[in-house]
Amino acid sequence: MPLLLAVVLTVVLVAGCSSDEGGAGGGFAGGGGGALSCPVPVGPMAFAVSGRANSPEPGLPQAVQDATVSTLTRAVDEDYQPRITLINVDGRPVSAGSDTFASDAGNGIAAEDDRNAFLNGLGEALTGLRAQTPEVDVLGALDLAGRSAGTGGQGGNRPGTVVLVDSGLSTVAPLDFRQRGLLDAPPAETVEALRANDALPGLQGVTVVLAGLGDVAEPQPALSPAQRSSLVALWTAIAEAGGASCVAVVDEPRGGDAPSDVPPVSVVDVPPPPTITPGQTTTLPDDNSVGFQPDTAQFRDRNAAAAVLTPFAQFLTESPSRRLALTGTSARAGTPQGQVDLSTRRAEAVKALLVELGAPADRISTRGVGSQFPGYVDDVGPDGRQLPGPASQNRTVIVEPTG
Repeated sequence: MPLLLAVVLTVVLVAGCSSDEGGAGGGFAGGGGGALSCPVPVGPMAFAVSGRANSPEPGLPQAVQDATVSTLTRAVDEDYQPRITLINVDGRPVSAGSDTFASDAGNGIAAEDDRNAFLNGLGEALTGLRAQTPEVDVLGALDLAGRSAGTGGQGGNRPGTVVLVDSGLSTVAPLDFRQRGLLDAPPAETVEALRANDALPGLQGVTVVLAGLGDVAEPQPALSPAQRSSLVALWTAIAEAGGASCVAVVDEPRGGDAPSDVPPVSVVDVPPPPTITPGQTTTLPDDNSVGFQPDTAQFRDRNAAAAVLTPFAQFLTESPSRRLALTGTSARAGTPQGQVDLSTRRAEAVKALLVELGAPADRISTRGVGSQFPGYVDDVGPDGRQLPGPASQNRTVIVEPTG
């Protein structure tokens, strides 16, 4: 089936058909998309697009369509023939077809017709992509696209552009978001784990455009704005670590149902926000609401942390007999004493913010226990390296009422 799909897509790309006058065809329509934050070079282009379960049907945001039209138009002006490749994003990404855009037209109108015919075929092929293998390997698709558009691949000496259109919720190792805590882990730690396993995508010198990150279709639960922000930050960091010359994120939302009759993709559990019940023990997670910058006691988002902690401050001020005990926990990294010190400083940071919010300091106690606490999750792999997901689970501050 994958080989047949590749042949069909290649035929569609080559055949194309003339579009209506003034339009690019195949879903391509100029204008209205806004400019990307990165310049798109005149070079090869690789589109890694998913037509899979749990993600909306394939398509390109308007800004990406505009950039593609511009690239092909400038290619004619420069007498350059860019190679265009489609990557099918699923559990085992493959090239689903490629073709070279060329025009021997003797005038601008004829060249525009050639461009529109090519884009019509590209649009049809792209929207017709369907997953062939269960699950989804977004990291592998990004690497394959980088090889297609980089100077070491079909691009010759011209670095090109990689466009990834997917929710970003990969379910294949080494980046499997079914692993609890991975969605909340600091991007730098996840990138370092991928680098240690030689698993970063090869994107040296290419422009990377990320679209649709965090946009899902049923039955995949929706992400919160903070979780989507984390996902965007992670994929941006991965692309940069892979050598991308520039990374642009398209915020235009993708919606709609997932394609039908495609292989299954596991649902990624989306952790709910912490349940705030000030009169009961509450574990503050290592996320974008009350989490900390790596190896520091600085909140990732101080305003978000204040919003979470405000009910606890109010709880204390409502009665002089009420007290809170804050216990910091940590991942098993560094020395035991270093773990205790860091977890203590994070508990003290929570206390300091509570005091700023009006809580009486003398009724808040703090301590740090490092990785020695009930419920610790093994966060060290067989090779001795830290596992980002479990490590994130272990970084908490436990808030316990004691009076």
